[in-house]
Amino acid sequence: MMIRTARLERALQHALRAPSVHNTQPWRWQPQGDVIKLFADFDRRHAGNDRSRRDLLISCGAVLHHFLVALAHEGHDAYVTYVPDLGDDTHLATITVTDAPPDPATARLFNAIERRHTERHRMSYRPIPKPLLDALVTSAHRFGAQLVPTPQVREAFAVAFGEAAERERWVPSRTTELRVWSRHDVRSAVLATSPEDAAEFFVLTTAEDLTRDRLRAGEALSSLLLTATNAGLATMPLSLDPDGAMLRLDEVTLGHPQIAVRTGWPLARGTDEIRSQRRAAES
Repeated sequence: MMIRTARLERALQHALRAPSVHNTQPWRWQPQGDVIKLFADFDRRHAGNDRSRRDLLISCGAVLHHFLVALAHEGHDAYVTYVPDLGDDTHLATITVTDAPPDPATARLFNAIERRHTERHRMSYRPIPKPLLDALVTSAHRFGAQLVPTPQVREAFAVAFGEAAERERWVPSRTTELRVWSRHDVRSAVLATSPEDAAEFFVLTTAEDLTRDRLRAGEALSSLLLTATNAGLATMPLSLDPDGAMLRLDEVTLGHPQIAVRTGWPLARGTDEIRSQRRAAES
């Protein structure tokens, strides 16, 4: 039992590397032996920019998937019960650890956890080959999400980022709704949408838009980011503005757009990513 407890603790620590909007890390864990409960911490929600809690729930889904990847690396499988307590909307999932052999594909994502970071710069002119694009689509589809790569999506983001930058120019006190999942302002992201690189833009969509769907979207996001990192690609998650980009994306995607990802080959440069501080698992 002590050995398993140590493995679960290590898995929880690795899960803390999961991305979250503005590094809010809006989750709480409650380990109870072989059962780990995941709760939302609504006090960490950006009320002005995330009124629907979309970003918060996607963030929690991402940390859930990171935990399952780390758990698989430790040699354990698990099954997840989503939204188990209808009387407590903070209780998002209950994870029950088993001794069944883990999925090898899930375990292989583990090494990407420490290497993944948000790339805010322009990317390479080198296109992503179709087999790798197909692998990214499949990585999201495993969680019931669709990944939509189209030129129209890139164009929609270029327009949306331009409009966001213009709003910030005239109303600097307002934080743009369309934002990079980091603490950096939108100007870095505007540069990142430059047509001078070969980065791909994907929109991750779900058939429905309930709490479970947003959690699954977060799992799909995590799977996509780790799969891309293992392949040597750089990534940047992008939130969606329900009053702007979301409406435009409805015209080029099916289902409910949840979050977007920009990915491509990184340009050769020195290591300059900033490692965000991580919340302790017990906090």
